Amino acid sequence: MRILLLGTVALAPVLPVSALAQEADPTPETEPPAPVVLPEDEAPQDSDRVSVSIGSGIVTEYISRGVMFAEEVSFQPSVTVSLDVADDDGGLVTDASVFAGSWASIKLGSVPPGPAGRLTRFYETDLYAGASVQLADRWNVSATYYRYESLGDSFEGYNDLEMIVGYDDSGLWDGLPLDNFSLSPSLRLVQEAGRPGRKDALYVQPSLTPSFDANIGGAPINVAVPVMIGLSDEYYDGVDGGKETLGFFRTGLLFSGQPAPDSLPGLTLSGGVDLWIPNSDVSSGIDQYDVVGRIGISWSL
Repeated sequence: MRILLLGTVALAPVLPVSALAQEADPTPETEPPAPVVLPEDEAPQDSDRVSVSIGSGIVTEYISRGVMFAEEVSFQPSVTVSLDVADDDGGLVTDASVFAGSWASIKLGSVPPGPAGRLTRFYETDLYAGASVQLADRWNVSATYYRYESLGDSFEGYNDLEMIVGYDDSGLWDGLPLDNFSLSPSLRLVQEAGRPGRKDALYVQPSLTPSFDANIGGAPINVAVPVMIGLSDEYYDGVDGGKETLGFFRTGLLFSGQPAPDSLPGLTLSGGVDLWIPNSDVSSGIDQYDVVGRIGISWSL
């Protein structure tokens, strides 16, 4: 259902009321700034370890984990506060941080009144907190707790426990004629907890996100093509009853870049399209396929 960080990508929905999920999309990593060497009598300030990321996105429809949740154009703001708790270039754990934040999905345009009155357009409001570590400069592991709520009474609240394992393969493809090419393989595991009226599901999402840097109109742009599938034991309801293991295949084309890297180095713009191809045996609210457009902006402070 989210996803955090930069926005996502269908027909009268057949919605399992509480089958929601944070939709966290891979985003290109920017080159870290060179470390600042301090005089021996100066210590790093605690404020240097705290960062804030504010973002917002607009999607033409809201789809998460291959299930349609809102046909309306949706505005999806987010904020994340992170605290760097470890930084050791020579050890096994080369970086570690803790974070907390919130994400929401708000329907735009004309929305029929519902049981929540004017709040009906506030489809989803999430809170999350977690921690991440970087191992040997290449492996990234994060664990996050999510609490899903709906101010518009669209579903009953419940929890998710998520773990993502990713590998940074940048720099391993120098022989290719693409600048800064990487595959960014990752595995996402989500265990539901306290899902109302249904068994808690385990969701599994392996993915690759081939990406490279390009120069378009004189501006450096990162181009990414996410490729992923969604699998689960209890999440996907079959159209003829029962459960389906395979939920969807998803790909797309995403662009991101920094419009003012010198004056506003923390500002990133993004845009693109997602192509969702559902398993036809799943009651997903999506027809044979769906294309969702998105634009997004984020600012890291």
